Amino acid sequence: MVLLDFVVGIPSPKLHVPHAFKPTRDDRGWFINPIGPNPWWTVLAALVPALLCTILIFMDQQISAVIVNRKEHKLKKGCGYHLDLFMVAVMLGVCSVMGLPWFVAATVLSITHVNSLKVESDCSAPGEQPKFLGIREQRVTGLLIFALMGCSVFFTSVLKFIPMPVLYGVFLYMGVSSLRGIQVRTLLQQFL
Repeated sequence: MVLLDFVVGIPSPKLHVPHAFKPTRDDRGWFINPIGPNPWWTVLAALVPALLCTILIFMDQQISAVIVNRKEHKLKKGCGYHLDLFMVAVMLGVCSVMGLPWFVAATVLSITHVNSLKVESDCSAPGEQPKFLGIREQRVTGLLIFALMGCSVFFTSVLKFIPMPVLYGVFLYMGVSSLRGIQVRTLLQQFL
């Protein structure tokens, strides 16, 4: 679709990509002064929203962890699991200081990743359903995903040709396909 859009020249909305690798606002640098021009009492006023935001991020992280670590997945958590949680906490701090969006557990991404690493038995008899054996636990795909996300900064000359409807379709597909196997979806299907 992207190639067809480019060749035919369909006037579709494209992904907005900055021309240079710099902060989006010209009046500040990479690091943000936490107080800035605000009066001192704004620090005290920000405590309640900061506490609520902390609870929200904690709940998102824990809900994603509970969904991914269900007993049906047969996961064996090693020490790397806790290192991942530590890295999420460190990156939240770095992103906050630099004014970047926070990275959290991303429930849809986590479920899709677990589903893609399922190991099933080879079917020998015709019509026999494959048997779920477990999850191939590894960290290479996560590392490659985030390395490619970081490299996307260097692909801006190509990314600016991607139509927004294509991106919406990809995200919609990822969201709907990750619903497969979730208990809420199964319950809703039984109810309806």
